[in-house]
Amino acid sequence: MPILPWTDQLAIDLGSSSVHIAVKGEGIVLREPSFVAFDSQSNRPVAFGTEARQLWERAVDDLEIVCPIRNSMVADFDVAVAMLRQFIRRALGRRPLFAPMVVIATAAGATQVESRALHNSLNAARVGHIVDVQRPLAVGLGSDLPLQADDSYLIVDIGAGSTDVGVFHNGLVTSGRSFRFGGDDLNKAIIRAIKCQRGIRLSDPAAEHLKREAGSVQAALANGPIHVDDVILVNNDQHLASYEMEVEQIPQILRQAFEPLIEELQWLVEELPRAQKQQMAGGGIMLSGGTALLEGLDELIASRLHLPCRVASDPISCTILGLETVLTDIEALSLGGQRFGAVRV
Repeated sequence: MPILPWTDQLAIDLGSSSVHIAVKGEGIVLREPSFVAFDSQSNRPVAFGTEARQLWERAVDDLEIVCPIRNSMVADFDVAVAMLRQFIRRALGRRPLFAPMVVIATAAGATQVESRALHNSLNAARVGHIVDVQRPLAVGLGSDLPLQADDSYLIVDIGAGSTDVGVFHNGLVTSGRSFRFGGDDLNKAIIRAIKCQRGIRLSDPAAEHLKREAGSVQAALANGPIHVDDVILVNNDQHLASYEMEVEQIPQILRQAFEPLIEELQWLVEELPRAQKQQMAGGGIMLSGGTALLEGLDELIASRLHLPCRVASDPISCTILGLETVLTDIEALSLGGQRFGAVRV
């Protein structure tokens, strides 16, 4: 489909926890949390992005905080549309006169129903032509992996709601899969463990705070007490404004929570053809996503999968950087968003 010269061209990384938007020729122009705050009385949106997340963290009364994207899927259509319209307008600095063309990352192995829901949300937000790029391919391009090399790389993108995995080789992604595991599952694991061990019920923001403060899956790398706000003693339902907790136990909780994902990765690698596994011995594993910032995670995965593992230089931005690469040369994309640059069609 030809793109008219006056049409705005965008790349959008629409995640469960954050939205990144790049404009062709301008780079990344927007980074915002995927949060929308509604007035409970009027049911009208009152805040988007960073402001809405801050209201969520403060548990403001009479507000409903909605995250319309969950597990890389559109969970609330109307809220997703409102959020996309707001963010696209912010990215362009104006209301677009013509429906913009958008390059967007899609989950590896997304079903037709999931893809249709995403496209319908974008169309309702007044987006025109949509180009899908498989998320592992976008991560590989944004991580500057070579488009001509003998090695293969296992892309593991751990987002807030899901993990996308694919084998990247010479600009082609194969064996793409999505697992319903992400940073939100780590928060839930912390909430369950602390409730069982200490009889304390944490809020979601408190669990997120503990995870960020610990920042590691290795106990030796985490130390010192952490003050947690807004906790409830389970036995007597007493509400405490603040509670002091030692951080050393959090890495072990996180380490155990990663077990289901590591087992899935082991199974995926075991199923790969022998030649692909040999190529991967040289390239190894590339971690991306905000969860990849946990210290020691690369070492944990490397020890279990017996492959070299490293974190992308900019794990939070590599998806949108890859989409921006595609945006500059859309003709090089083929195979339904699985290949870039190897063969032009």
